[in-house]
Amino acid sequence: MNNENGLFSHLTNKVVEDAMGWKLCAYLVALEGWRRGLTLKWYKAETDMTTIKTIGKSAHGKIFSLSSKNKTHFYFRSRGDGVSNKAVDICNNKEKTKNLLSNAGIPVPKGRVFRKDTFNEEMIKYAKNIGFPVVLKPTNGSMGKGVFSNIENEEDLKNALQNLREERYSNYIIEKYFPGKEYRIYVVGDQVIGAINRIPANVKGDGLSTFKELIEKKNKERLKNPYLAKKPIKIDYEITKILENAGYTIDSVPSEGENILLRQKSNLSSGGDPLDATDGISDEIKKIAIDSLKAIPNLAHAGVDVIVDPGSEKKGTTIEINPTAEIGFHLFPLLGQARDIPGAIIDYYFPETIDTKRTNHYFDFKSVLEPLRTRSVNEIEVANPSLGETYGKRYIISGKPLDTKYMHWLKRKALKKNLSGFVKKLKRGKVEVVVTNIDPKEVEEFTKVCRKGPKSTVINDYKETEWDNNCPLKLGFDIRD
Repeated sequence: MNNENGLFSHLTNKVVEDAMGWKLCAYLVALEGWRRGLTLKWYKAETDMTTIKTIGKSAHGKIFSLSSKNKTHFYFRSRGDGVSNKAVDICNNKEKTKNLLSNAGIPVPKGRVFRKDTFNEEMIKYAKNIGFPVVLKPTNGSMGKGVFSNIENEEDLKNALQNLREERYSNYIIEKYFPGKEYRIYVVGDQVIGAINRIPANVKGDGLSTFKELIEKKNKERLKNPYLAKKPIKIDYEITKILENAGYTIDSVPSEGENILLRQKSNLSSGGDPLDATDGISDEIKKIAIDSLKAIPNLAHAGVDVIVDPGSEKKGTTIEINPTAEIGFHLFPLLGQARDIPGAIIDYYFPETIDTKRTNHYFDFKSVLEPLRTRSVNEIEVANPSLGETYGKRYIISGKPLDTKYMHWLKRKALKKNLSGFVKKLKRGKVEVVVTNIDPKEVEEFTKVCRKGPKSTVINDYKETEWDNNCPLKLGFDIRD
């Protein structure tokens, strides 16, 4: 762990920069298995190597397998083949999910499914019967799309229905709205691994900046977070309407220290904040999440959405189960400690690797995916790293000419010795060289190479220091700008 910010030291921004976005979940799980010495293969989007169910517009960069000597498991994003396709279908159907949960004695919101062509009057009558406020959502929606929460009266329900009818959803659910904190709880087997409290998009006034300026500042901060970088707060009708209802415009200046929610929904994709809450939720809430997972047949791991009763931290209501849950926010929370969801997933499928020494290298994800993107190949295997304690050196070299030709010469020498690292051009005619290997002798031999240089180069000065092995390095040897 990086104690300064609660994040894992092997998952720097540099390590995950090519996976940010929808490929992040797959990369995080694949990287963890690969770091333990498992054989990693990536597949084209239309592969027939597995029948694992995919969702979304494109599966590129999201289907992979991990293998030991005795077995192979396939994955789509964070979901492994221990989650059956039938379980995925059940969880994607909110009505079926609620029925199974309810039959298992798990608290769920009271609600009912309506066809798209049902008259408004019938749905409004039902909402009045269960009592406002209510929630309106499509039965097959995801990522919070089409969800209208905390609808407090008949007029607001009519407006929400009009909005939803314009989308291509076949059925709707009207259910009782439950106030309280909402948590995404990730469960593997019978263990809660992480819990995130999702806060709707918000800003804090400084007494000087307008709402527009505060949103711009917050989006700059979100760019520093690998998970949130692709999920900015976008000023839209919902935000301007909420501000208007509170007596503001987008150009208003809130007072210093004032916290203002900009949305009702807590979805992180629309600007929400992920706050780690794993140690804060009660054992009773954790049990609800675990029991929810067990209520769905052949569901080995998933994210469970639970709303905790504001009157009691021991009572909660399960509102949804996500078999292909995002896990990035557990590893890159805006506040709090990172939780090792990928580690728990690999532990489940390959328990024999739990005590394996992890490599501190990572692989070039972009280069791996390119042949699959162009359909040059159907699958690609990532070279296995050497497991064990790595040994590294850092050199600062000055001389003439330390040009591109010299750096390519160094790269050839390093790759020939199976060394990982990089060479980087510095100012004033200097270069920085870093090399690592599990065999100290190979690194020491390369020291002689650096000191001597090729015949066309004169080495004037040479400084050597130990390389911090806690700093992750890409497998192979790079020439950096």
